[in-house]
Amino acid sequence: MQRNDSPPPDVTAVHINDDRLAFDLEDGRSISVPLSHYPTLMLAAPEERAQYEICHSSVHWPRLDCDISSACLLRGAKEARRYAVKAWKRKSHATPA
Repeated sequence: MQRNDSPPPDVTAVHINDDRLAFDLEDGRSISVPLSHYPTLMLAAPEERAQYEICHSSVHWPRLDCDISSACLLRGAKEARRYAVKAWKRKSHATPA
């Protein structure tokens, strides 16, 4: 099997709703995954989700300390458990008792 050493495609646009996270890619593809793959985004307020920076093949949400690359979405990778736990803890502390 031949190795594919080409870099992941750059992200040109990000779309997030209550159910899905989608990236438009420079090669014309759009890739989307259930938002539940990324609890940090799923649990964030819409205002927090809307504040992101695209840097080539990666998207960064500074207020959430969250980075997702086009390669991750293409692989169907889910958020690492330790970050998901951190998001759940942050959400539970922000919710009034």
